Amino acid sequence: MRRPLASTALLAALALTTPAALGQAWPAKPLRMIVPQATGSAPDVVARVICERLAQALGRPVIVDNRAGDGSIGAQAAARAAPDGYTWFFAPASVLVINPYVSALVPYSPEDDFEAVAMVGVSPLVIAANPEVNVKSLPDLITLAREAPGRLAYASPGVRTLPGLLGEMIKARAQIDLMQVPYRGAQGVQDTIAGRTHITVQGIPAVAAAVRSGQLRALAVSSPKRLPELKDVPTVSETFPGFEFNGWFAVVAPTGTPRAAIQRVNQEMNSMLLDPQVEQRLRAMGVYTEGTDSPEQVDAFFTRERAFWAKTVRELKIEPEQ
Repeated sequence: MRRPLASTALLAALALTTPAALGQAWPAKPLRMIVPQATGSAPDVVARVICERLAQALGRPVIVDNRAGDGSIGAQAAARAAPDGYTWFFAPASVLVINPYVSALVPYSPEDDFEAVAMVGVSPLVIAANPEVNVKSLPDLITLAREAPGRLAYASPGVRTLPGLLGEMIKARAQIDLMQVPYRGAQGVQDTIAGRTHITVQGIPAVAAAVRSGQLRALAVSSPKRLPELKDVPTVSETFPGFEFNGWFAVVAPTGTPRAAIQRVNQEMNSMLLDPQVEQRLRAMGVYTEGTDSPEQVDAFFTRERAFWAKTVRELKIEPEQ
């Protein structure tokens, strides 16, 4: 699910997008970036890095508008905003491609209400175990789970979240029986450290400190290749060839937003994401970037992701939440 970098020809074309092409008045006032998570959350921190650099590039403030909740509140606000080039939406994978398959009622249409602007980066997950559990790798975990079916418990934010879905995918692929224990907040990680659950599936920032200190043992990462920060931790694909599973973040705009504004923001996003300083800041938060493709290529990526998730949720037999 990784995307190739934007081509040289594309970047050359984008460079021709001048203020005159956008209209001399744009941007004539501050921009707004709706973030569908609470202030201080990991996605919010990532979004603020992006907005800070985007404001520098555009010469106007980019104000972060937090809409805490399950993602639908922020998505609905963004979908209903005027498509005038002043409202943008910092969207996680869950909001754009997963929620329609795990929720019975989604008050917005990811396909119809938004236009692709730019990818920000991917956010891999990690499977980690309490060190007292006698496993040092994903194959070890599979072997132990087969010896004690249903007796190993793993903590996640819930079956309809990315970590929960990864846990269920591992169960299905390995044909093992693990008990998922859903938690809100960081308590799931703490309970795995304390031994009340055996394993946790989380984003890297949630467990990085515990892994470094030895309170948890990382068994596998969901990225297609090993991560520099966890270079000794195998990928899931080393056990199941071809397996790749990442969260990600993207910027989209309300449908009807002027195309020139979308192209300009895409251009500026690509420049900032290829800046080593920005890349380093994002990596520290568990987000890995290689720049962004064109809006058209990002939209095609969304289409592939929706097909993947429709198939995955169906195969896992997860009923939409009412």
